[in-house]
Amino acid sequence: MNRSLDRRAALACCAGAVLAPFGGARAQAFPSRPITMVVPWPAGGSTDRHLRTLAEIAGKHLGQNVLVENKPGAGGTLGPSTMALTAKPDGYTIAQYPLGMVRYPHMQKTNWHPIDDFTFIIGVSGYTFGFVVRADSPHKTFQDYIEAARKQPGNIDYGSTGIGTSPHLLLEEVADAAKVKLNHVPFKGNADLMQALIGGHVMAASDATGWDKFVDGGQMRLLLTFGDKRTKRWPTVPSTSRRKSSSARSSSSKCLAAPGPGG
Repeated sequence: MNRSLDRRAALACCAGAVLAPFGGARAQAFPSRPITMVVPWPAGGSTDRHLRTLAEIAGKHLGQNVLVENKPGAGGTLGPSTMALTAKPDGYTIAQYPLGMVRYPHMQKTNWHPIDDFTFIIGVSGYTFGFVVRADSPHKTFQDYIEAARKQPGNIDYGSTGIGTSPHLLLEEVADAAKVKLNHVPFKGNADLMQALIGGHVMAASDATGWDKFVDGGQMRLLLTFGDKRTKRWPTVPSTSRRKSSSARSSSSKCLAAPGPGG
């Protein structure tokens, strides 16, 4: 089978795998065995929870299990890039494709191509990006945090879900605008990031909704959200609407992808 046919097969099979739960039509020949969905973040985080729900729904409609495989690392790029290099383009392996995938090749040399090595299937979710501290933090507002960084350059830290991710770049853009230097601590995903913040190993966290249950439960304080306007769920929390960053404008969407002709 040539590469162009491989690409069409991957697209047709994977589109059936993901769209069938919503359209109600089941492909005749596909799937005949379980499908693997690669989640490029640790188990227990917000994306992991959402995609496990999607996998369960899809499996019921397809008549085959959709098995979740967590493969965190490299700011969410390890899982999908490994899939592109090793998995057959037959529709039986799919992965979440975070936006860091299109940034990483501009940051360092990669042996995969962010477009040519993937077949894109469907957008699956969006997030509220925000900045949180522990409930007992001395920083009552985001301005308090920035002022602390101004007084102690390089000594005020925060964690994110990895270098080059939207939560990382959002904070760096804000810090640059405020002319302060922050100490960035990367994590594999929001599950371990939230554990580190609760344990006092980092002062704050920039993350994509992994903090929601901790904010609502009183263990964390949400200082800022990134978006056009304040959220309905946390209406008293300031947003970055007046100085909205370019990262925020393009950071909320995620999609599922399968290996493309280069995979």
